[in-house]
Amino acid sequence: MRVRVEPDVELEVEVVGSGPELVWLHGLTGSLEDGRPVVERLSDRFRVLHYSTRGHGRSTPLTDRGRYGYARIARDLSTVLDEVGFTRPLLVGGSHGANTILRHEAEHPGRARGMLLIAPGGNALARPRRLQFALLRLAMWRGARKGMDGLIELCTGFAPDDPRADPHLVAAMRTHDLGSLKVAMRHIADQQVVDPAALPRFDVPTHVIGWDGDPVIHPIATARRIAELIPDATFAEIERVEGLSAAQVADVAASNIHTWADSVVART
Repeated sequence: MRVRVEPDVELEVEVVGSGPELVWLHGLTGSLEDGRPVVERLSDRFRVLHYSTRGHGRSTPLTDRGRYGYARIARDLSTVLDEVGFTRPLLVGGSHGANTILRHEAEHPGRARGMLLIAPGGNALARPRRLQFALLRLAMWRGARKGMDGLIELCTGFAPDDPRADPHLVAAMRTHDLGSLKVAMRHIADQQVVDPAALPRFDVPTHVIGWDGDPVIHPIATARRIAELIPDATFAEIERVEGLSAAQVADVAASNIHTWADSVVART
């Protein structure tokens, strides 16, 4: 299905499964298709909503940098929840998805039954340092010079014709509009998601997961700081998932999500 979030912007949305309401939010350069393996593993016990964030996948392409602010992105989530009839769901997201959840809770307090933040992006609490972002932008520019195949290699680690490339990830990347994805990659990353001073006011069960060895994109220090600032939040460090197939990543994610979600449902 498609949900209109602005007069000229629609998001591709899917709801599957039955049980407690749970939302899966993908990371930057992800999509509905990218998240399907983990959603399939969750849908046996939860009613799962997932969608392609603005400018991603088969959602409306957007090449205006001003339309990628986190206020709009968080409002999209609220609009989609209303449209599909989710009232107080568990919100689960990785990287950009985790950042979206943070901004949504800041602007829509109490809407979430619980929050699971997996490797929040490095810009969650502060805009990236100029040098850090310059290096990221250079990597993105080099990938984009080769078109979609270059971005696939940048995002997955392998050229699409490399036998080591994951066919699912390659196919998911090809659902993007190239121009839209390039703008989203640059401008979603180059902003502060939420004021750290807002986090102590959060009143929702929260668990944060992070991994070491990724100091720019998903710094573990940022994940730990978020857990410290949100009252009663918990933190866990796991092994970095880089280099795993889409199925292996989905197995790791689903295992952690099931354990956390079951505990929240049992006590709320």
